[in-house]
Amino acid sequence: MSELPSRAELSNALVQVDKKVIVGLRVTHISYALLLVIITWLNFQSPENGFGLWLFKIIPLIIFIPGFIKRYYRTYSWICFAMLPYFIWIIPLALGRGAWSDWAIVALTVIIFNAAMMSSRWMQQQSYLQWQIANTPATE
Repeated sequence: MSELPSRAELSNALVQVDKKVIVGLRVTHISYALLLVIITWLNFQSPENGFGLWLFKIIPLIIFIPGFIKRYYRTYSWICFAMLPYFIWIIPLALGRGAWSDWAIVALTVIIFNAAMMSSRWMQQQSYLQWQIANTPATE
């Protein structure tokens, strides 16, 4: 039978996961903010685009902000699903007209998808390690 990890080993693992979570959250949040800025900027560059169209594009992204603030791992899982329609919407535009902004949105959606997915996973690991440390008896 294998020996259970000690509190020290679990604490070392938690330190490593904490570092991953910090990087993942930073990449997710920065990419998310850049995506909001680019979508907003592009919407108001064209006179036929109005406030209503901007709201239609932005509201599905803004609803995740409270979860980001509270650091719910499920929010990061769900943002992955929310990125898919944006990716599907921008790919034909990027391949058709090839504007730098289209390719920037493609890159940001892919980055957000991957960073949020990994952040969600690392946050779950972090939570589990914290539980393990709290419930591991101290060794003598």
